[in-house]
Amino acid sequence: MISSRSRALDCATALAIAFAMAGPALALEPGEVLAGLARVERSDATFEETRHIAALTAPVVRRGTLRYVRPSDLEMVVQTPVPERVRVSGTTLTIEGRNGVREVRLADMPAIAGWVESVRATLAGDAPALGRHFTVRASGDISRWQLDLTPLSAELAAFVTRVTISGANAQIGRIDVIEASGDRSEMVVSPVRGKP
Repeated sequence: MISSRSRALDCATALAIAFAMAGPALALEPGEVLAGLARVERSDATFEETRHIAALTAPVVRRGTLRYVRPSDLEMVVQTPVPERVRVSGTTLTIEGRNGVREVRLADMPAIAGWVESVRATLAGDAPALGRHFTVRASGDISRWQLDLTPLSAELAAFVTRVTISGANAQIGRIDVIEASGDRSEMVVSPVRGKP
């Protein structure tokens, strides 16, 4: 008669052999994550961003909405604590706030352009655009992934040290930014129900 202890040992041995025969798991490639994101035509979400700024004693928390429409329109509407609208359309950045409207060409602000592309190119699933500004590494699996972006140019690195974007399948869930100044922000992104 076979004891339950012997049966358990046999099962454990069989599992160990199966795992050994399967070989190492394949690493997630950035292109796999970006391919899923590239299929999203439009995305609407709410966000909560917590900014830790060295000059302030407490973090600044901003809440609002985000909208992305393929191929290159990105809009962030801050509702609290101070209303503001930031819109990127093509090569133009427009900021609407209590001091009026300001419009700038991204080409005139390469560091800002690189940061904008970290988000916009990720949303678009545009690997070449992302690769122009960052070294991109992926980890996790497609159901729960993370992209680590490290600036390629010294000009962009003088502004931002690292951007980490994480999500699940074709949805971004969090964006963490570490600035060269030591300031940092964490943005939690939640899809709006009933919208892509």
